Amino acid sequence: MITGTSKKIVTIFVHLLAWALFGYTLIFYHPLTWNVKLPNVFWVKQIAQLCILVILFYVNTYYFVPEYLLKNKLLPFSVFMIISVLLALYLMFNFDALLHVSEQMDEVIGRRKPPGRKGFLDGFLLMTVLLVLGISTSLAVIQRWQRDALLREDMEKQQIRSELSFLKAQINPHFFFNTLNNIYALSFTDVALSRDALLKLSRMMRYLLYETQSDKAVLNNEISFLKDYIELMKLRLHGSTEVIFHEPKLIKDYMIAPMMLLPFIENAFKHGISAFQQTSILVEIEVENDVLQLRVQNNVFHEKNALAMDSGGIGLSNTRRRLDLLYSGKHQLTIEDNKAENNFYIELQIDMS
Repeated sequence: MITGTSKKIVTIFVHLLAWALFGYTLIFYHPLTWNVKLPNVFWVKQIAQLCILVILFYVNTYYFVPEYLLKNKLLPFSVFMIISVLLALYLMFNFDALLHVSEQMDEVIGRRKPPGRKGFLDGFLLMTVLLVLGISTSLAVIQRWQRDALLREDMEKQQIRSELSFLKAQINPHFFFNTLNNIYALSFTDVALSRDALLKLSRMMRYLLYETQSDKAVLNNEISFLKDYIELMKLRLHGSTEVIFHEPKLIKDYMIAPMMLLPFIENAFKHGISAFQQTSILVEIEVENDVLQLRVQNNVFHEKNALAMDSGGIGLSNTRRRLDLLYSGKHQLTIEDNKAENNFYIELQIDMS
């Protein structure tokens, strides 16, 4: 794993390598091909020009682009760009005049020029300065985009964790409190069944406390949690409700975002039970070719019974958002609400590969 210090060292090395390549290609390579011994002052001027370009690059990257361009202060930024170009050309021209580079170069090459000082507008230097400013501006903008993207991703992950914590918080006070009441009542009528229910409840609490803290959970543990949830919910159902659960036979270990499947099953118990009518809840989970399929089918009732009122949960809309964030492009969710037949059907497919 790359530490912060190592990352800085690598960044510095890459910058030094890039400047060495840039300086050699644009400033030093061409004069070296002239096959003449150039005066030392010429190389001093070339190094000075490179230093000016380096200063211009980093001032633009770390100050003017973040402070002006990225804050939509286009006029001050445009003024800076113009002043920077003119100032860089002026300084480079004065280095030439101060060191008398042109005169010494004329002597080496044997070139005769009319007396008089040439203007400081050099076409090649102008293009070089514009190139450096363009690269530094693009680099600063791309770095800001990357930081913003990482920040958004981190905020989305934090939001997902908050939603998961919210889900667990809603399950705990309602579901566990009422389940404990049922287990207490069972302890007077069926001691063996109450002990089995208490064991299931303890497994669920252990799963919630320890195995949902990370971003991924073992699918087999998630399914065991759902089985315990369904079995405990059955303790509270009337005899008119039939619950059918088909679990998969897993041939290898898969990882899944914790508490991803529960809201769909919870929704079926919340809206699919009735104290007066015969109804059924069907839950099927399959894994085939690394694709998980969850199918939940139930009738829909709107009776204000106690079971429906205390079921809690974050709902299907927030679960859809979790799917979009965690399994973008790797899931398919189908929801059919057939009001004519009083039937609600959900099918979820998640690519686990």
